[in-house]
Amino acid sequence: MRPSAIKALYKIILRDARKLVAVPGFRLRETPATEQWGQWVLLPRGHDQRKPSSFAPPDERVRWLRLQKFLSPHGDNVDLVELVRMKFREGAKITFAPALSGRLDEMMWAIEEISHQRLLAESSSVTRTDDVVVEATGQYIPHPFDPSSHRFRYTYRIRVLNDGSVPIKITGRHYIFDHGGKKREILPRHTPQVVGQTPTILPGEIFEYASGVDLENVTGSVRGCLHAIRFDADGQEVPFDAIVAPFSLQPTVMEAMMLQ
Repeated sequence: MRPSAIKALYKIILRDARKLVAVPGFRLRETPATEQWGQWVLLPRGHDQRKPSSFAPPDERVRWLRLQKFLSPHGDNVDLVELVRMKFREGAKITFAPALSGRLDEMMWAIEEISHQRLLAESSSVTRTDDVVVEATGQYIPHPFDPSSHRFRYTYRIRVLNDGSVPIKITGRHYIFDHGGKKREILPRHTPQVVGQTPTILPGEIFEYASGVDLENVTGSVRGCLHAIRFDADGQEVPFDAIVAPFSLQPTVMEAMMLQ
C-alpha cells in the first residue's frame, strides 16, 4: 500500500478518535449483550473492568480482549488521540512488507472499533446524582424483521456506581420510552424493583442490569430515574431519585439501511 493511502487511513482514525473522546461521559465500553436481558450482577469494589462481562458472547469477548491488549501497554488513563498519533509514527518507520501488512490489518481494525465505540458512546448517558453515578447504554438487537410489524427491538444496560461512603438500596424505577416522536410509553413512577431485585449497593460497588424494549420506530430514546434509599450514618433512611439521563436507541448505519 502506498504511503499516501496509509496516511489517509490514519487521518480517518484520528478524526474518529477525536469525535469519540469529545462525547460527554466518554469511556471505552463493552457492547450490551442480548444474553444479559433480564439478568443482573453486583460488581465488588476494585473490580477489574478490563475483564469481559460474564454475559458477553464469544465474539464480543474476543473483541473486548483485543481492545484491552491494544491499550494495555499504555496504562489505564491512556490518551486515545495521542495513542493513534504514536501508532502512526511507529508505523511510518516500518519498511518490511509482512510488518506493513500487519500494521494495515491493525489500522482497519482500529477504524471499525473506534466507529463501534463511537456508536456506543452516542447511545449512552452518564449522570451523577449526589454520590450515585448511573450509566445507561442502548443497543439494537437484530432479529427476524417483519416490515408490517413496525417493531424494532433494543436492549439497554444500566450501571449504578455507589461512589459515596454509605450504602444505598434501589427500590424501583421510572422510565419514559420515546418511539422516535411517534408515541411515548411510560413506566410509572415507583414501579417496584429492577429485574426482580431491590439490591443494596455498598460503597464502591457497581450494580448492573439489563432490560429491553420494542419500539414502533427504528430509533428512539429512554430517560427516567431509579428510586433509591440512602442509609445515612445516623441510621436515617433517605429516599431519593438517581437520574437516568436520556440515551439514544439507534442501529448502526448498515443496520438502518437493511431496515428500510
